[in-house]
Amino acid sequence: MQISKHVFRALALGMVSMGLVVGAAFPLFVMGFGVPKATALAPTFIAATLISGFVVGWLNFALASGIVRPRLKKLATGMQHVRGAMQQATFSGDWSSCDPAMCRLDERDEDELGAVAHSYNALLYALHEAHRIEAQIRDFTKTLSSKLDLHELGDQALSMLQANARAQGGAIVLERQGDWTVLASRGLNHPEKILESQAFIANQDQTIQNRITLPPGMMVDAVLTQFVPADVLLTPIKNHGLVLGWVILASAQAFAEDVPRVLPLMMQGLGLALNNALLHDDLQRVAALDPLTGIYNRRFGFKRFEEELNRAERNRSSLAILLLDLDHFKRINDTYGHLSGDKVLIQSANICREILREGDVLLRYGGEEFVIVLPGASLHDAKEVAERIRFAISQSIVRVGDQALNVTSSIGIAATSGQGLITTAEDLVAQADQRLYMAKATGRNKVVAEGLPDPHASLAAH
Repeated sequence: MQISKHVFRALALGMVSMGLVVGAAFPLFVMGFGVPKATALAPTFIAATLISGFVVGWLNFALASGIVRPRLKKLATGMQHVRGAMQQATFSGDWSSCDPAMCRLDERDEDELGAVAHSYNALLYALHEAHRIEAQIRDFTKTLSSKLDLHELGDQALSMLQANARAQGGAIVLERQGDWTVLASRGLNHPEKILESQAFIANQDQTIQNRITLPPGMMVDAVLTQFVPADVLLTPIKNHGLVLGWVILASAQAFAEDVPRVLPLMMQGLGLALNNALLHDDLQRVAALDPLTGIYNRRFGFKRFEEELNRAERNRSSLAILLLDLDHFKRINDTYGHLSGDKVLIQSANICREILREGDVLLRYGGEEFVIVLPGASLHDAKEVAERIRFAISQSIVRVGDQALNVTSSIGIAATSGQGLITTAEDLVAQADQRLYMAKATGRNKVVAEGLPDPHASLAAH
């Protein structure tokens, strides 16, 4: 208010001074209209004109002050309120008192003060929008920072991004070890087709956001469902300058003006969270895998085994396991060395992987032994799988220098009843181990599923 006081003081001084000047010049002015000089220059007449000039100047000031001062005070009061609310909200986090609907000024006037009020309101709305975007980015980053599971992070991030952008479809595409994969998708019929689209291929090596505005009625090659996209945004997810992936959002109408500007800001938090999740996922994968064969190690594999066993118990479904042992493996290590033995283990694990289904569990039990968990498989199903594995291993060749090693395996099988009877993982392994012992004791290169082995059936090629 100090500036306003100076302005009105100068205004009062200027108007009163102008009134006195006019009052002083008035006698000379009236002489031009025939008023006698003696009358015009009489002290009483001059005093009257000066007093009149002073009064008129002061009345003009009072009138201007009465019109302008309340409007300026209202503007100053509004600004002070916003300043106080901002100071309080900075520490409390409650910005409701800064709502433009509560603090805006009437801007019906079309003069300069109306323009000032309009500018004030525009500043208030801009401040509110800046705070809204800041809160949106903060909440987005805070929510994602607690997510370490990669797929959970992708689903949560995409859900929030779609809600903020009001997009009907979208996907998060991630690069891992040189390959692009779809981490999460919503509103897409065939999200994997994004990786084949010309728009994505053309932009995947870029580091800046790209926007594609589609003509009415044109479908994108990702085959978006439920709507025809009119606007598509491709925004890179970066961390320390490296592109980790892309966020692709599609809308049936043009995106709001602020969406392309806000998305890159949100990518900063997503990039950090995604990098942390990738590191966590890599650590989990390293901790779960056998370093030589790349399959589950015993500790993590048994956890998966118990999970599948519990699921089979709940669903009253069957489950079978194979306990596989490579025949005469110690002789291979003693004769050809441990590096050759490692090659045999790696090739045997790869053969098992190729034959097994996606949901089956393969783990290295110890040394040259492997456990294979077959969810939903009966004893008969497990025997067929075991025969395929046994035959494939027996037909494989491992080359060590000029030598060609031929390896065989023995397999014991155990299975649950599928009737909901409780069976522990240890019981199943113990039963499979007994049958593995029977296979080895009766000649090796055999599969034993129950009772005594049939020596003729196990030697036939499957």
